Amino acid sequence: MTRRTTSTLSRSEQLETDVLDSVGSAPTESQRTGLARRLPPAAVRRPALYLAVAAAGALVVNVLTGGEPPARAEAQMESVSIAEQLGISQDAGAAAARKDSVGSLTELVASRSERQAEQTAAAKAQGAADKAERDRRAAAAAAKKAAEEAARKKAAEAAAAKKAAEKAAAQKAAAKAAAKAPAPAAAPAAAPASSGSGSFQGYALSKLGGDGGQFSCLENLWGKESGWNPNAQNPSSTAYGIPQFLDSTWASTGIAKTSDGYRQIDAGLVYIDSRYGSPCGAWGHSQSTGWY
Repeated sequence: MTRRTTSTLSRSEQLETDVLDSVGSAPTESQRTGLARRLPPAAVRRPALYLAVAAAGALVVNVLTGGEPPARAEAQMESVSIAEQLGISQDAGAAAARKDSVGSLTELVASRSERQAEQTAAAKAQGAADKAERDRRAAAAAAKKAAEEAARKKAAEAAAAKKAAEKAAAQKAAAKAAAKAPAPAAAPAAAPASSGSGSFQGYALSKLGGDGGQFSCLENLWGKESGWNPNAQNPSSTAYGIPQFLDSTWASTGIAKTSDGYRQIDAGLVYIDSRYGSPCGAWGHSQSTGWY
């Protein structure tokens, strides 16, 4: 077989052509070993590529021989022989395709499993985040309730303390007012029995000489002051008796303070005569000022 070199042949095709030209017939064991050594590692690992190279070499030889049927048949036989000697099966391409398909399917399954694992992990993470948020809200609600309860308790304690302070202040003020209040008026000394008799009004009328006009003013005046009660006592002062004289007023009349109603009338008439001139004068002053 004649060796031909062309610039359009690839390195693998050129190598295959060289092998066919050098062998010329079926290679021996030593030739196969030498061929294996001369072939690059990638070529050894790829039987399908070698089969393609052998077929391409046969086609090139056929083209270069210029339509010689016996030569073409011989080249094809030599190509098949070399492929068989190299241990290359014609089903190697299909097997490689199946292998690639299996590899792609394996990668698809692995990718799907990986996506499912990622989705499961994401779902778990989302569930954990939701639970954490629920726990946070529950804790915030509990803290708010506790703060409100503490505030109510504090307000109740403050109100109770304020009420106790007000009560204590009221008690203190009452005690202070009691300490400043005037001492109760001394009970009037028993006066010698007067010569009066009958009602106090009748006695007063007789002391006025029967003057009905002056008696009417006197009756109104002492009716307002004491109701003609010889034991009437003003709770806020020392005013006492029918005329409601203070202790100092009693002293000005020359008659000692007494529980005798008739002596009270005598002292009252003395005071009215010296101060206002008549019962009507005293009554007029009382009407204008509220006292006499």
